[in-house]
Amino acid sequence: MDFTYLDDLNSAYAESRILHVAVELNIFDTIGDRRMSAQEVSGRLKTDARATGLFLNALVALNLLHKEDDLFSLTDLAKKYLLSTSETCYTGMIRFESAMWNAWGGLADSIRTGRPARTPDMYQTDRDETECFIMAMHHLVSARGDAEHIANHLKVEGSHSVLDIGSGPGTYPIALCKKYPHLSITIFDLPATLDVTQKILAKEDLGRQIRLMAGDYNKDPLPRGFDIVFLSNIIHGEDEETNSSLMKKIYHSLNPGGRILIKDHIMDESLTKPACGAIFSIYMLLTTKGRDYGYHEVHRWLKEVGFVAITLEELPPPMTSAIVSGRK
Repeated sequence: MDFTYLDDLNSAYAESRILHVAVELNIFDTIGDRRMSAQEVSGRLKTDARATGLFLNALVALNLLHKEDDLFSLTDLAKKYLLSTSETCYTGMIRFESAMWNAWGGLADSIRTGRPARTPDMYQTDRDETECFIMAMHHLVSARGDAEHIANHLKVEGSHSVLDIGSGPGTYPIALCKKYPHLSITIFDLPATLDVTQKILAKEDLGRQIRLMAGDYNKDPLPRGFDIVFLSNIIHGEDEETNSSLMKKIYHSLNPGGRILIKDHIMDESLTKPACGAIFSIYMLLTTKGRDYGYHEVHRWLKEVGFVAITLEELPPPMTSAIVSGRK
């Protein structure tokens, strides 16, 4: 590492913001499969012609557009992840990260006070915020391939019922139901979230296999009688005490011999690796009461309530998570 590393780190926000605004302005869908001049793009978007030309040149520099004969077109990367019609569309996550711009501006205050920069409401207060957050999770998991990997590698022999706590968009249950039609899956999540989940499931025609149950795992009892309980990206949003209590509830939700599967950034004992997890903990500081936890911590929660055969499995790139599992 040298000066260039530090300089790039210092200015990385500029590249992120260019991407955020390109999605906000609908640049990629506007160009689509065409080759367009800056003037044409400007005319369609009703933006300033000079500023639009500079902006499109910057997107070329970021390898998101091609430029030839003063005409702009999408790169393969942009076609795959930045078109709204793509099955691997990632723009929902980009829109959500853009919406968090102001929260990151409050980081110094959060460090001083220990309090989040926004109310930690799990994006339940405002309907638009709820949909932005849930669709971001859907696009992230779909584009990166997490749900497909879990469905292809999860051992479900002898299992018939799954409880997905805090499922959000239902991306994992959708993938599991398509792979294993015999499974019956219950999604347990907050009411405003389930309004969005229902829209996504309606497009998949999986209403018979997937049941929605509104509730708050912090306050409400969990349903019982499941062979598998799945939590993806849940524990990092909660503090230690809440997670420990949640493990107890899950233990009682499982049938004898049932399994818990926790998918999350799982840290080493120093809580600095993987690096993405240490950085993500700052995200959680800004928006929740949680952080990313080490395997030693998750192992302790599970062991204390009676889980056995506790294991850790690292997931392959581009995924950045691991799975901790245990058996009742």
